[in-house]
Amino acid sequence: MVFSQRFLVFSLLFASVLQSGRAAMSEVPHRKIATFQCEITPPLGQPIGMGFIKIMETVEHPLLAKGVIIVDETEQPHAVYVLCSLDLMEVHNSSYDVLRQQVAEAAGTTASRVAPHCLHQHTAPAFNSDVLQLKLGENHPRRVATAKYWEQTVAAISAAVKQAMGNLKPLTQLGTSQARVERVASNRRIEQEDGTIRMRSSRTQDPALQAAPEGLIDPWLKTVTFYSGETAVAQLHYYATHPQSFYNDKRVSYDTCGIARERLQQASGVFQIYFTGCGGDIAMGKYNDGSLEARDQLTNRLYDAMQRSVAEVNRESIQRMRWDIEPFQFPPRTEPAFSLEASQRNLQENLVAATNISFIRRMRAGQAVELNCLTINNLQILHLPGEPFVLYQLAAQRLSPTAFVAVAGYGDGGVGYIGSDRMYSDKGGYEQTYAFSGPCEQSLIEAIGKLLARGGAQ
Repeated sequence: MVFSQRFLVFSLLFASVLQSGRAAMSEVPHRKIATFQCEITPPLGQPIGMGFIKIMETVEHPLLAKGVIIVDETEQPHAVYVLCSLDLMEVHNSSYDVLRQQVAEAAGTTASRVAPHCLHQHTAPAFNSDVLQLKLGENHPRRVATAKYWEQTVAAISAAVKQAMGNLKPLTQLGTSQARVERVASNRRIEQEDGTIRMRSSRTQDPALQAAPEGLIDPWLKTVTFYSGETAVAQLHYYATHPQSFYNDKRVSYDTCGIARERLQQASGVFQIYFTGCGGDIAMGKYNDGSLEARDQLTNRLYDAMQRSVAEVNRESIQRMRWDIEPFQFPPRTEPAFSLEASQRNLQENLVAATNISFIRRMRAGQAVELNCLTINNLQILHLPGEPFVLYQLAAQRLSPTAFVAVAGYGDGGVGYIGSDRMYSDKGGYEQTYAFSGPCEQSLIEAIGKLLARGGAQ
């Protein structure tokens, strides 16, 4: 009898311990997150970048690299994803490859799971080491200064990522939200009555251009919030427009989107990241006359949308996560002016020829450009290269109608503008003069559709 009672007590205790152990195991977080940030402001007074902008002499705002690292321990081996926004105009080809590879090494992942995207401010430089090697001698001041800056910048971002890997927190919930942005974006390719295209750039004082309709845009700012318990760890905002207000005045600035981003971070205490969507044919010209007052108004409208978006977040536990990749081989341009031979003859005339050569060589080497997508529950974050037209963002939303689709453009910028097929036969406009791929509208939309469909499969 005594033995039976002792055995019963022991059995109950053992069961209790086992149940507690299982409960503890079930509470172990399977996904983790960390944020990282570092300053990437170029040194003043030096010719940094490809030469689109004047040598910078003053700093209004420091340029930043900001991002999140997500670790999914349900995968074996553990999957690590890095999303990074850069306060830079563009990063192309091998310069982009070097950044991805070194960040991947710092995070313990592969380059295909690293997604750096530029915000495309024109108060910051653009980088393509292939172009500088083609155009400039080995000891040319611009080539030397740019190589040194880029090496230091890649090292700084990689160090920030490596440090963040030691500060991972449990990632427990996902939040999605959106708000309509009023009086900021407008399409910059305005079709005239005769079918020609008139350009409405980032700033204009022309009453006719200001009065023209907004045209095709995506008016929605989308926000993704990551939680650790009840605490919001980071908020990522996605909106499609060229971000610049006024520029090319030797001033470093993170401009409208950066000002709104940092203002919200200071006000909320939550780490804020901004990504520019498919803004290749979208700018602020309808509402921007190039004045400081106009910039303030545009910034306030963008900030207001961010505030409204984060005020009403739909939260849910994270059930599934995956990262999908779709290599895409852009077709070459067939016009004689964009042939390799023509660009080699015109190499020293402008940046177009050198940029075209570098992209042709990349494509001929079989280096497909990667499209990728991070899917978490019903959220799909699509990462695209170049300066894609807004039509691709709207197409992605149509192709995955039941998902919350956020799109980041301005990944690898080597392809230049990615427009509609019609762009190549349009009379007027600018974008087709800095596009290094031939018509590919339907095939690219199909590739995007395949990518989203894989992520959407349960």
